[in-house]
Amino acid sequence: MTLFQRILGAAFDDLPGPVRALHALTTSVHTAGLADIRAAANPGAWLLCKVAGLPKPGQSVPVSVSFHPDGRGREFWNRRFAGRRYASTMEAGRERDDGLLIERFGPFDLLFRLEPTQGRLAWSLVGWRVLGMSLPAWSRPIIECSESGDGTRFLFDIEVAFPLVGHVVHYRGWLDVIDQVHTGDRGSQNSD
Repeated sequence: MTLFQRILGAAFDDLPGPVRALHALTTSVHTAGLADIRAAANPGAWLLCKVAGLPKPGQSVPVSVSFHPDGRGREFWNRRFAGRRYASTMEAGRERDDGLLIERFGPFDLLFRLEPTQGRLAWSLVGWRVLGMSLPAWSRPIIECSESGDGTRFLFDIEVAFPLVGHVVHYRGWLDVIDQVHTGDRGSQNSD
């Protein structure tokens, strides 16, 4: 059972085909596509995008994402937006975080509630931590993500805002699978 199958249970089967395909991986997959990216022009938003490696603004920006399941319930995601890299690890929450998806990057843990609804998978940030310590709700960014499908294409739409800073970045686009690794590659973070 994959990470997303474990979290979503029977609801996983109701997801659009391209979303199911990318979240049912047992081997590494490389995808590519395009995104339209809008970012706020204020200095706080610019700094957050730079520090977090979030994409720069642009239209029809080349995107690649490599998904690397490790066979033990974690996935490593390596994203590139016009050369800017953003990598993280995904895993299912346990104990106090049971039922949540945890995205780890650097010292931060982002805790997402996943909800299949109306032909899409919605992600909503419900908590965050730094170095394992919970941060107050008032400091939590608003991150809303939607995944859906169009034919064989995987569609994504992600909006990020921070308290005091406001809107930071909004990007949406599509991905197609370009290569699936069928050998022993089970999740090296440096494999793309």
